[in-house]
Amino acid sequence: MSRDVDMKTVIVNGSPHKNGHTAALIRELIKELNGEIKLYNVYDMKISACIDCKYCFKNQGCSIKDDMEPFYADMEDAGAFIIASPMHFGIVSAPLFTLATRLQRYWAYKNGKRDIPDKLSSKVGCLLMTTGGKWVNMELLSDGVANFIFDHTRTKTLGSIYAYQTDCTAAAAQTEVLADIRGMAERINASLSQGVEP
Repeated sequence: MSRDVDMKTVIVNGSPHKNGHTAALIRELIKELNGEIKLYNVYDMKISACIDCKYCFKNQGCSIKDDMEPFYADMEDAGAFIIASPMHFGIVSAPLFTLATRLQRYWAYKNGKRDIPDKLSSKVGCLLMTTGGKWVNMELLSDGVANFIFDHTRTKTLGSIYAYQTDCTAAAAQTEVLADIRGMAERINASLSQGVEP
């Protein structure tokens, strides 16, 4: 894999708050990451949900032409992929979940139309989540959704980092979480410099 591929990180921010808790975690990660950063704020994107038209089973790409097009292009040669979101109803935010449904094209490459080449690069990635509270097993649904997204996008997950109880303590003030993020950035940088195995 070329160094140009290895050194690009795609980050999807699923928060409606430009300077909120999720953005604070993203800023901490970006400070430590090497290479090119492509940041997508889903609340600024016009994305339609997958309509299960089966276009991607027989054709390259997606039948819907919207703000997913530049995202698809960046994912093809990225070496890292980060999902960041507040927890809404136990999972990622609704616009981020809508984006996830449009990853059906990559599932189709893996499971249906093997005669059409898949341009997607292999990647490493992680999930960053912020939650207002904390309860037993609250990570199960959001981790599950993230793992589906990572599987569809050829992303080897390096784990999840949660900033809990942001209703009481701002994510930016949670020093242990910020330290975990810096450690995650080191792991991502190491993977980017070495190249991600397919």
